[in-house]
Amino acid sequence: MHLVWKNFLPLTLALCLWHTSIPISTSGTPPL
Repeated sequence: MHLVWKNFLPLTLALCLWHTSIPISTSGTPPL
């Protein structure tokens, strides 16, 4: 399970950053 989390955690972090960076780049304003 540790190997799964080591591979899964960076993927989820990348997806979170990707989903937050797209609205910022499209709207041009910070999310908050």
